[in-house]
Amino acid sequence: MMKSNKDRFALWMMTCATLLFWLVPNLAFAQESSDNEDEEEVQVAEEITVTGSRIRKNPLNEPAPVMELEKEDLEKSGLTNLGATLQQLPVMGSAINTRFNVPGNSGFPQDGTGIGAGAVQLSLRNIGAKRTLVLVDGKRWIAGASASGVPSAVDLNTLPANAIKRIEVLQDGASAIYGSDAIGGVVNIITETDFDGLKFDFHQSEFMSTNDGETNEVSMLWGGGNDRSRFTVSLSYAEERDILTADRAQSAFPTPFGDSCLDGGCSSFTPQGRFILGPAFDFADITLNNGVLNDGGASVPFFDPNNPASGDFHGFSAADRFNFNGPGFNFLATPNQRVNLFINARHQINDNVRLVAKATYTNRQSKTKGAPEPLCFGAGCGNRISENIVIDADQIYNPFGVDLSVADGTLEFFGRRPLESGPRIFDQDINTYFGSVGLEGHFVTDSDRIFSWDLTASYGDNRGFQQKHGAHNMARIAIALGDPALCAATPNCVPFNLFGGQGPNGTGSITPEMLNYISYVQRDFSEQTLIDFAGNITGDLFHLPAGNVGFAAGFEYREHDGSFQPDPVAASGETAGIASGPTAGAFDVTEFYGEVNVPLAIEKPGLDYLEFNLAGRTSDYSNFGDETTYKAGALWRPVRDLSLRASVSTGIRAPGIGELFGGAAREDFTFLDPCADVLGLIGSANGGRDTPQSQQIIDNCGSLGLPTDLIQRNPQLSAVSAGNERLTAETSDNLAFGLVYSPSFVQNIDWADRITVSVDFYELEIDNAVQGRDPGELIDACVNTLDPFFCDAIERTSNGNINLVDNQLQNIGGIEASGYDFSLGYASPRTSVGSFGFLMNATFLDEFIELTDNPDGSLTRNDRTGTITDETFQRAFPETRMRSSLSWDLDSMGADLTWRYVDSMTMASGNELDSAVFTDFQFRYRRPLGKNMFSFVIGANNVLDEDPPTCDSCGVIGMSPVVHDLPGRVGYVRLGWQM
Repeated sequence: MMKSNKDRFALWMMTCATLLFWLVPNLAFAQESSDNEDEEEVQVAEEITVTGSRIRKNPLNEPAPVMELEKEDLEKSGLTNLGATLQQLPVMGSAINTRFNVPGNSGFPQDGTGIGAGAVQLSLRNIGAKRTLVLVDGKRWIAGASASGVPSAVDLNTLPANAIKRIEVLQDGASAIYGSDAIGGVVNIITETDFDGLKFDFHQSEFMSTNDGETNEVSMLWGGGNDRSRFTVSLSYAEERDILTADRAQSAFPTPFGDSCLDGGCSSFTPQGRFILGPAFDFADITLNNGVLNDGGASVPFFDPNNPASGDFHGFSAADRFNFNGPGFNFLATPNQRVNLFINARHQINDNVRLVAKATYTNRQSKTKGAPEPLCFGAGCGNRISENIVIDADQIYNPFGVDLSVADGTLEFFGRRPLESGPRIFDQDINTYFGSVGLEGHFVTDSDRIFSWDLTASYGDNRGFQQKHGAHNMARIAIALGDPALCAATPNCVPFNLFGGQGPNGTGSITPEMLNYISYVQRDFSEQTLIDFAGNITGDLFHLPAGNVGFAAGFEYREHDGSFQPDPVAASGETAGIASGPTAGAFDVTEFYGEVNVPLAIEKPGLDYLEFNLAGRTSDYSNFGDETTYKAGALWRPVRDLSLRASVSTGIRAPGIGELFGGAAREDFTFLDPCADVLGLIGSANGGRDTPQSQQIIDNCGSLGLPTDLIQRNPQLSAVSAGNERLTAETSDNLAFGLVYSPSFVQNIDWADRITVSVDFYELEIDNAVQGRDPGELIDACVNTLDPFFCDAIERTSNGNINLVDNQLQNIGGIEASGYDFSLGYASPRTSVGSFGFLMNATFLDEFIELTDNPDGSLTRNDRTGTITDETFQRAFPETRMRSSLSWDLDSMGADLTWRYVDSMTMASGNELDSAVFTDFQFRYRRPLGKNMFSFVIGANNVLDEDPPTCDSCGVIGMSPVVHDLPGRVGYVRLGWQM
């Protein structure tokens, strides 16, 4: 029987209390300080835990590639959003951010995670945010909330930047150390615990030439204490304001830099309506003339059934299409407000035991927006009610004089954009709670070996609430368009004017009374909780000539619980928007791990140092059983200046709540049916093709019972996916090796203080990846092979058009990826004109292949290397990403010049997306004022005002939201005061 959240929280509190009452007295009296206490404290301080291992060791002997970012490095980005800062790292791939304005008209992702509006996630190695493990102080963090599903990835908005001390990015798989999700790597966020004083910061930025996209942040950091007890409190408020697509020439129309709908890409759903009549009218494609008024009385549009494109109607053309990127409609950057409260506390119970606690609260209020919700009637609308609608001949606003329906052959496709409803606005209100309490300590054995340990209990809760304004109830629309007698007998029903247009004054013919009946505010809610108990112990087992043999071992027990409850209208399928089903489910996992580090040689000829590492983890999941992972690594320093490192490992990722238990949800995609216009008669400008299909395709379409004159009226098709409780864990194999060279000869030259070069190669292979098949590829496979395995998933209407693609999640995917990471660091000695530094980080993608299993055992291979996709949540795979910075510091002043380079890519259209370089500059000044410290920072991102490359396959905004900056120069100023 599933526990309620209240029961889970009570269990968590009881367990924490039990741990404290049992452990504190025992450890306080059983682990009194030994005679060589000072020596022990020195040893503990010299050895630390670095991300990638639980063993405390000399950080110079780290066998895995770990990138460290100090707090100062984060501040140099000029950004207030932590996730946006980390997404600029070359090792990070495509992930959701605030430039994704996905208001729901494209549907919901296949994996049940929801649209995640306003969230910012991280995707190491470009293999997906759900395969990147995010830790806070070495412990798991609660996944984000989307209010339209149950995400599997952490939202970086839940962490305040001013409470962060440093960030460690492990660029290697680590499931054996940390468990599920650490396939691509680990991001460990280490928070402030020893801050003293009170610090205030104020940050403001905006796009300088357009005066929009303003960002404001006010934050406070307070810390103090004594030798036994310490605390750190962070409080911050940030506001990021919107940018509209209409405010940039590149995104003002769906075609980049377009100036009218004649350039293409605009919508069939127009304020005047598009009416494609059925075969009874020879599929006439017409729209209402501008200025015509349909009031259902004296003024009813004239329709000539013998010449439909006459009278008050004319033939629909590209000039009649609607620009949904117009003023007041779509966001190019979404607005959000965040409030973060973060508390760290530590208390030294005795010399060997310390109590630690953490509590956080985050509220994020964000918004996405789209043009008024299109109303779709007829074949291929993805809605049972609209597909089977009957518009009564006697409906007061029906100008055609006959019943209109697909069954009667009088209706093929009707579309209307009701401007009178206003834009669709999605307001998200997300609350995140996280708390942990634990004990940390160390003890010394009779043989003077030191062991460190920790026990932690954590509880996280994430709640998302979303309101959609501008939604319509299709069931009520059907009544308001149907039999007038039924509408008259239905409370509050008002006949709906679908055919009224905007009228002569442009105010529209849909009245407030009509909207009151057919409109509703859609309210969706999601929640997920994480309960986590973990214990670790690390120390030295015995001594070898080359050093101590270190080990770490521990356990972890986690419970994941999540749910998504859509609005009843959406859940029932009565919405005119995207219907979605509810999600609810839970699972738990018990894990044990062990790790050992063996130094084999030290200060030998050709062996300055050599060590071997081995780790293993067993995980018992309540829903699919046991999984075991391992990792083996080695570090070899042939000489003191050069380190060589290598590792092999296996990894797992357990399916998330949305993937396992997600309700059926629709996702729309743009695709041309290979059986549509197979003879190439109507041309691409009219939604067909310019050349005929091959004879084999024509014959196969005939075998499917489809006519050669089939025309796809709506370029947007629909796929339905749902969770699958039979899913098993994804598995991976990781290989990594590299070198670090830090020459000692720089100590004897006067122009360098430090030079460090590192090169690392990675190769990973993921099997049993959870995914639905690409719906377009399913359609192609059906037509090409006629295999029922594919064709049974394709549902067509009576006239042959594709209605829905059934696309349930399965363990059918795979990824093969490889590449190189390169880093070069230089620091000069201090001179009379200051000190200089240079740092370059680059990632080179060698191969990125996505695989899908076919029923005959073969594999479909999609080579993503050097490409950019046209998916709803776009992904970019540049072969080279690079970030370089030149720094200067002199006493209280400093400056940085940074270059961010993204390689060119091939778009879905086959055209090339140009490479880009964005340049940032920052100047900073610090000055003591009495006992206080004042700081001043001024800078500009994209200081050279470089426009992002034009992308003709990046949705409707004409640029990439995942690898390029938005158009414009962003100036910022930051003031700080520390007491």
